[in-house]
Amino acid sequence: MDRRLFSYVAAALVPLAALAFVFSYSDYVRRAEEEQSRFVDYARLIGQSSAKIIARTEGYAAALAAGNPGDFSDCAQVFDAMRTEMHEAVYFRVTSAADAVVCERALARESVEGQGNEPAPSRMIQTVPVSRANGTTGIRVDIGLRPYALLTAPIAATISSHISFALLSPSGDVLAAYADSSEEPETFRTMLDDPELRALSPQTRRTTSEGWSVAAVALPGTDFRILTGAPPSATLFEPWISMAKALLLPISLLAVVFVVLRFGMQRFMLRYIRHIYATFRRYGSGQSDARVGNLDNAPAEIKLLGITFDMMADRIAYRTRDLEASLAEQQRLTRELHHRIKNTLQMISSLLGMQRREATQPDEQAALRVALERVLGISAAYRVSYATNEGTDVALESLVREVVESLREPAKLPRSAVHISADGQSQAVIVLDKAIPLAFILAELLPPRFSALSPGETIQIDVTGGTSAVLEISGAAAINDMSLGGENEAPLKARLMRAYLRQLSATCTTVGPLTRLEMPLDGVH
Repeated sequence: MDRRLFSYVAAALVPLAALAFVFSYSDYVRRAEEEQSRFVDYARLIGQSSAKIIARTEGYAAALAAGNPGDFSDCAQVFDAMRTEMHEAVYFRVTSAADAVVCERALARESVEGQGNEPAPSRMIQTVPVSRANGTTGIRVDIGLRPYALLTAPIAATISSHISFALLSPSGDVLAAYADSSEEPETFRTMLDDPELRALSPQTRRTTSEGWSVAAVALPGTDFRILTGAPPSATLFEPWISMAKALLLPISLLAVVFVVLRFGMQRFMLRYIRHIYATFRRYGSGQSDARVGNLDNAPAEIKLLGITFDMMADRIAYRTRDLEASLAEQQRLTRELHHRIKNTLQMISSLLGMQRREATQPDEQAALRVALERVLGISAAYRVSYATNEGTDVALESLVREVVESLREPAKLPRSAVHISADGQSQAVIVLDKAIPLAFILAELLPPRFSALSPGETIQIDVTGGTSAVLEISGAAAINDMSLGGENEAPLKARLMRAYLRQLSATCTTVGPLTRLEMPLDGVH
């Protein structure tokens, strides 16, 4: 029954296709005849669509003329603003009540030449002027429009009607032209050389010796005219008829063969392929347990494809479980390593603290304090890192607060002596390899300020994020930082600072009591 129904459909396809082609061709001929009969109406509508640009320009000029002369002090800015609103405008002039030029601007010749197939000789012969004057302010605004811009709306409105256009000046000069690329554009451009055709009165129609229908319409509110032309129908339809005769039989045969193959493939192959494709989609969307299953009635090749996919999916599932177990073990070992490093650093800092307390000489105490502060900086970075889930990333704001808290205790400063402020973007996360050098740098920058802090003074630390991290440290006006530059530069401290800054691709500048540290956050999560 299915085969008999299919044979009926296949037998009816060829005459139906031919009938559809005849109907479509008849409709095409009818529409072409309607274009010829309503050609003057076309020309009138074309003029109205072009007039919308002029009306909009007149409104803009009237609005400018109602302003004050001081509004045009920055002539270039006013011209650019006008170009933003009306890209068709290429010339702008403002004169006062005494006919003095207040503002005058024009685009360069090469930036206002027409686009598309506008004929080169007619480019920039003149612009289409639009003027408005205000009797109250005495200001007159003149705006020149690019001629080809007035054809943009007609081209878009009649793109499928094979109509060509030309914009004529009051003296009959061709300012801009457009010829349909699917026809003979040179024929229309040659016709424009005829003086009688360019002098055609508005609202009149004429048929040329080449069979073209030509009509002229006045641009409302101006002395400019738009000349429209349509090619003869016979020339337009000849290639379509020849192509239809040549392709009708092959296309019909191809349609029959396609339907036959479609039926066979749907019956014996496509339903299995769709099932396999749906399984692929589910697997690709994250459903890792999706399987093709048994395809007992499918062809051997398709059945083998389903079995192969199921085997591959099972192997990927086994390997994924192994990789997840290995990753979990690696993360556990990493966290254990960081934990032991943190404990070791804590032990070292405790030993340095006890040694410092037992030292009697000021030089010994100072040296031990510097070593203790550097160890405390590293230990703070590891503590913040250990507090995260992965143990390899450090929150920028948390790192700064932890380092400040660690360095404040050896300096015996109260917590209220240091103020830390952070913006919303300072919650960026940096890798531990960058957190340790940053902690080192803070351990070099902050202790001198803590030591130089006078009673009643406070230290302000501002942390900002974004594409780069910026730390601004201020306070302690009597500071004598010897980390970078100056005659009293500490050699070891300066070398360490430069090494840390190079490692972070960062910069550090000090102007008076303000120190600014900036580093890129290319490793931000």
